[in-house]
Amino acid sequence: ETGYEIIVPESSAEDLWQKLLDVGVVPCGLGARDTLRLEAGMNLYGLDMDETVSPIAANMAWTISWEPEERDFIGRDILKAQKAAGDQPKLVGLVLEAKGVLRSHQKVVTEFGDGEITSGTFSPTLEHSVALARVPRSVKVGDVVDVQMRKKLVKVTVTKPSFVRNGKKVF
Repeated sequence: ETGYEIIVPESSAEDLWQKLLDVGVVPCGLGARDTLRLEAGMNLYGLDMDETVSPIAANMAWTISWEPEERDFIGRDILKAQKAAGDQPKLVGLVLEAKGVLRSHQKVVTEFGDGEITSGTFSPTLEHSVALARVPRSVKVGDVVDVQMRKKLVKVTVTKPSFVRNGKKVF
């Protein structure tokens, strides 16, 4: 979806908001924003990542400037060791085509160990539930794993952590 982030001084916010409404801009709520970012596979700080989660485990290693090799930054040695060890969990997509809605903090059960859903909701574009989940690194795209929903295990399919691009299914 095309969108914009506008930063203005607090004293100008009300006037800008009215001008946008006057020219036909339709506001959307946080629920709509959250659904769109989840369908796009985008992390939300506080759910999918925070200061306790390695960028490697949050699928954010692409944001690390590793080059030049002599470039030093706080945490480089730890991140380098995590990358070399290959033992950080990873963020994957989950798709539930059966009835039900995947939600944050639901347990993901795999043959390699347990994981947890970080974000989940019903996707209006796909007409079924999707989620981002942190799971053991050995879990692969295409695997079928279980999610504990209430008191039963439900089968879900592991995908890349991106579900919709330009209004079309991508998995």
